[in-house]
Amino acid sequence: MKFFLMRHVETTGNAENRFAGVTETEYTPKGQKQFETIVHEKADGIDVDAIYASPISRARKIAEKIGEKKDLPVHLEDALKEMNFGIFENMHYKEVEKKHEAAFRSWCDDYLHYKIPDGDNLIEFHQRVARFVDRIKEQEGSALIVCHGGPIQSMITHLLGLSIEQRWLFHIPLGGMVEIHYEYGRGTLFALEKLVN
Repeated sequence: MKFFLMRHVETTGNAENRFAGVTETEYTPKGQKQFETIVHEKADGIDVDAIYASPISRARKIAEKIGEKKDLPVHLEDALKEMNFGIFENMHYKEVEKKHEAAFRSWCDDYLHYKIPDGDNLIEFHQRVARFVDRIKEQEGSALIVCHGGPIQSMITHLLGLSIEQRWLFHIPLGGMVEIHYEYGRGTLFALEKLVN
């Protein structure tokens, strides 16, 4: 399977440095321009057999527009949602430090295992994404997966056989795309590119 992993474009949550995991946020004017560039120019060069997407609108809208152009259905997968930051959702980290100091400290001290109240912990989140990848990685053809930075980091590390902690070695820019080919039981990183400025 050839994986094309695309991150959504800039939203107000990104621009304001908010924990906007599962929170719906709109594209900024810059993000709207990035959206237009990706769906009307960049997507033409991506040859895929299937499209999967997070149901969160900042990713879903890109996948749906590309699906229309390529005459392919979009398979929405809850496993591709961004990490749920629970009580930190839609807050700037400085607000979180003030309002939820103890929880924020606990999370910083053990980000792998600490479950944010009303949210996820990183290990469970990573396992959810890995189960999705394992379901499709042995299939023939190619897939475009439009989602978020967190799931893409998990997919990269899982497909390349890296540890969960090595996710931080990969920065996925807004509007960026990663290409990984999985065959013979292993993944190979072919490209990590910024599609838009």
